[in-house]
Amino acid sequence: MKIHSLTCLALGLCMSLSLSAQRASISLDKQNWRTYLSKTSNTQPTSLDTIDVKLPHNWDDYYGYRQLTHGNLHGTAVYSTRFDMPAEWHADQAYFIRFEGVGTYAHVRLNGHDLGRHLGGRVSFTLDVTQAVKAKDNYLEVTAEHPDMITDMPCVCGGCSSEWGFSEGSQPLGIYRPVVLETTPKVRIEPFGVHVWNNDAANKIFYSVEVKNYDTKAHRITLSQDLFTPQAQINDKQFTDRQVDIPAGATLILQDSMAMPKAELWSHANPALYSLQTRVKMDGGAEDKLSTTFGIRSISWPVKRLQAIARGEKAMIYGPQGAREVDANDGRFYINGESLFLNGVCEYEHLLGQGHAFSAQQVEARVQQMLNAGFNAFRDAHQPHHLDYQKYWDKYGVMFWTQLSAHIWYDTPEFRANFKAQLRQWVKERRNCPSVVLWGLQNESTLPTEFAKECCEIIREMDPTAHNMRAITTCNGGTGTDWNVIQNWSGTYSGSPEKYDQELSKPSQLLNGEYGAWRTLDLHEEDFTFKQDGPYTEERFCSLMEMKVRLAEQAKDSVCGQFQWCYTSHDNPGRRQPDDAWRVMDRVGPVNYKGLVSPWEEPLDIYYMYRSHYVKAEDDPMVYIVSHTWPERFTEPKYKVDIHLFSNCDSVKLYNDAYEKYYLGTAVNPKVKGEHLILPQVLLKYNTLLAVAYVDGKAVAEDLVLYQALPEAPGNDKLSTRVLKASNVKSTAYNKHLLKAAKGYRYLYRINCGGDEYVDSYRQVWQQDNMLYSSSWSEKFEDMHPYQASQRRSYDPVYGTKDAALFQHFRFGRHQLQYRFALPNGKYRVELYFVEPWHGTGGANNLQAQRVFDVAFNGETLIDDLDIWSMAGHDAALKQVVEVEVKDGSLLIDFPEVTCGQAIVSAIAIASKSKAVAKAFKAPSYSHEAQMANREAQLQAEKRSASFIRDYLTQWSWSKADEDRVARMPAERLPEDKNPRTKVNYPVAKAQVSGAYKADFQRKKDCYFFADTLVMNQTAAAAYCQPEERDCVVFDFSVGLAQLYALRINYRNLSTDDLMIRLRLLASDGRVLKDAVLTFTPNDRGWKALSTTTGSYINAGDYKVVLSAPSLNGLAIESLDIQ
Repeated sequence: MKIHSLTCLALGLCMSLSLSAQRASISLDKQNWRTYLSKTSNTQPTSLDTIDVKLPHNWDDYYGYRQLTHGNLHGTAVYSTRFDMPAEWHADQAYFIRFEGVGTYAHVRLNGHDLGRHLGGRVSFTLDVTQAVKAKDNYLEVTAEHPDMITDMPCVCGGCSSEWGFSEGSQPLGIYRPVVLETTPKVRIEPFGVHVWNNDAANKIFYSVEVKNYDTKAHRITLSQDLFTPQAQINDKQFTDRQVDIPAGATLILQDSMAMPKAELWSHANPALYSLQTRVKMDGGAEDKLSTTFGIRSISWPVKRLQAIARGEKAMIYGPQGAREVDANDGRFYINGESLFLNGVCEYEHLLGQGHAFSAQQVEARVQQMLNAGFNAFRDAHQPHHLDYQKYWDKYGVMFWTQLSAHIWYDTPEFRANFKAQLRQWVKERRNCPSVVLWGLQNESTLPTEFAKECCEIIREMDPTAHNMRAITTCNGGTGTDWNVIQNWSGTYSGSPEKYDQELSKPSQLLNGEYGAWRTLDLHEEDFTFKQDGPYTEERFCSLMEMKVRLAEQAKDSVCGQFQWCYTSHDNPGRRQPDDAWRVMDRVGPVNYKGLVSPWEEPLDIYYMYRSHYVKAEDDPMVYIVSHTWPERFTEPKYKVDIHLFSNCDSVKLYNDAYEKYYLGTAVNPKVKGEHLILPQVLLKYNTLLAVAYVDGKAVAEDLVLYQALPEAPGNDKLSTRVLKASNVKSTAYNKHLLKAAKGYRYLYRINCGGDEYVDSYRQVWQQDNMLYSSSWSEKFEDMHPYQASQRRSYDPVYGTKDAALFQHFRFGRHQLQYRFALPNGKYRVELYFVEPWHGTGGANNLQAQRVFDVAFNGETLIDDLDIWSMAGHDAALKQVVEVEVKDGSLLIDFPEVTCGQAIVSAIAIASKSKAVAKAFKAPSYSHEAQMANREAQLQAEKRSASFIRDYLTQWSWSKADEDRVARMPAERLPEDKNPRTKVNYPVAKAQVSGAYKADFQRKKDCYFFADTLVMNQTAAAAYCQPEERDCVVFDFSVGLAQLYALRINYRNLSTDDLMIRLRLLASDGRVLKDAVLTFTPNDRGWKALSTTTGSYINAGDYKVVLSAPSLNGLAIESLDIQ
């Protein structure tokens, strides 16, 4: 068989081949972009200075974490860059720029050419720039608009609604995803224009190719394709070449099909990916070529099988052995004829300090974290993620439930049109992915039934597999799709979690779209049993999640699976949620604090629970002692307690020391998903616990914790040389003189980053880290703790140093974390000390590139792409030394590019050999007292209060801050909430009403209820009815500012059908400013808000909203909100 080499042109990568190949892609992400905010929300403290950035970038980096209901940044940001075309640039080519994510609207200009204003949102768009681009010095400008209170797009910030209880994720402000320049022939394959799919039986494939002629003349083109197997060999069957004529400016969709009777099927166990290389050759010889990966598989959902039965067909599933019928009551998900239990996780694309602006490396790191936890399914929460996600789900065989939107509806023509435009692009970008098994139209849907049905038809038109295989869903509310997937939150929001398996097995459930629980980082208790009304401890969290894992696994032969909510605690504006962490200094919000990891990606105990149940020991052995964040658990020696262990190994031996001298017992793994190892009533004499995990009699992983208040275990003086199995620490890296002063140098500064003053084993003094030297993101916000969410500590021993305490405190952050030191001009030796405290606890085979960052010195990056785990392993000391020259009297150390995770630093030392420098540094101005006085003066000039200066500078103590802990944050300790979501409520009791209605009281609210059976009550309001109308409600309202306003009608529709109701907005002189028909969907469970807008700006003045219809039968109206 002839082997063909594959040419995969990955979009978003720098061009690696010449333009003679006709198609090439150039990433514009790493260009020197400049950006500034031209307009912001009035309440936001922002700088309008121009800054240099690399893409992706999000201006809303920390604003949403300030404990305000809606603190997120809204406004307009302008980005610009210059670039040259490669030397092979040809004027007869076509050129395009693709934006994969701009929040929320993008106005693009290139070399003075206005390329228009475009919907960005959470999907991509591509612009033809052929007429605007030139060979040299191209100037690209993008205006990114992210106003608050948008009403014409589905990607609405969770804080931008007056609807009671509305709380969703934030949305980005900026160019937050890749920007790619493409060059192709004038006739080219459109973006995402190759679509390959298979039939239900997975023995036949189909393709469609979208080709467009960007030339001013017609061309004859030849379409040819090479199909490659998952082994990168040419397939033994191929599509037939074809020739067609394509007129100037025309778009053609070319289609074909081919039998594939022995296809290698894509699955979780074998994610086999084919590649279709498509070539479009023009009559002049130029050729466009694109490689598209896809998988062949057959999937089956219970809802789709029931639809087949309703059509009079059989409930069939397909696999390598052919077709077979399954019972109509079978509630399982099938892939290739085999059932697969979905152990899924949901994730918001959020990270503290970065928002949605994930680099390619950050996406890969986040994906690897979820894979390391053992999940086999993933759900977008709640909007389309970075396109690299699906690449990894395809590669690793992860089932993918993609989603478009969440809980938003504005009944306006603009919203409907833009929603469908975003929908089409979302489907087009993802339909080739074999990992996509569900299309999620909306979470907690508020879409009218008919509109949801229209959207479903669009999806089925674009993706034929959505007829019988892929299901279209809403989740926890919604009609009009294939399936409204439930969310079973028993144990979190009341309910009986011990009945979870019975509930999940009901035909109305089968797949749980979300399960989770509130939890507070570092908060612990001895009792590991679940208590419904208990404190939000990590033990309560683990016990409830483990119960649901166990019960779902027991029901796996009759259900599809479940999705844990959620991987990371995420930015969640719309309501106050301040209890993500026990220490006040760690609390940010509002965040949905149900994450397996913190907003800064620190794993909680629960993360290791999932690893223990869903990662195979032969692949990645691990053991974790519960808990590493509870050092004060014991207050006296000889304490008897239950020791809980998370491990995927056969057994775990426990010792009361680090060297296996004081044996405590062995815990045997029950090998039942949802049950962990416990060593009951262990008598502890010493402060050290060592867990050694075994597989087939061989020790494969270890974990160790240290407790306070217990006697030191024998041998602990040697902990600095104790290497734990599976920690990636290399014993040869040990340096007992790590902290020893370099010979011939005088040390001017030693800083214990994130810690108080410390004297090391060489009797060297490390000064306290405080606002004299460091600053972080929260310092720029008034009334905020200046160290908020920027310091953590570990209690683990640190390999490679006798001074573990120096490494156990550390600062973390991103571009806002910095240190500044006053220094005489001269050359310096700078030592930085690091440790990887989180990634690798309990063992992990490969945690490369989970935390990668640069360190810059006075603006020059001297440490590039530092990966602590790769260099030192877990809990091992790492030292980096650089030589710098100071020319302006100060040294700034910062972290300008954090590729993934958070930058982290434990200590900094600065030294010089120069006698002149040493002499100059003795000047009074460099004394600690003088620098403190200068810093106090600076803070006073910034109008900081005397108490602020005292608490956070002159009398600051990290140890005291560590003890400032609360389980539930008192309201009086939260900042004043200047919530901009102001609204005016107009109760229906003050409206004019006419028709068949009565005053009523429903669901704790006064309202007017309309019913055909009621007596007609015609009033003066009837004058606003049209001749064919009987019932109407007239609200009078006033506004004092020219603005676009949201209109929200609070209602219940107790009928079984949609009510089509006419809304007219009238000016005081009777002019009709808006005339539209709105859809009031059935809603008998509670009150609901239907949202629309004034349609355009209205001036200050008096207005009327008229709701009318021939009959409002079944409608209850409570009020109108104007926002």
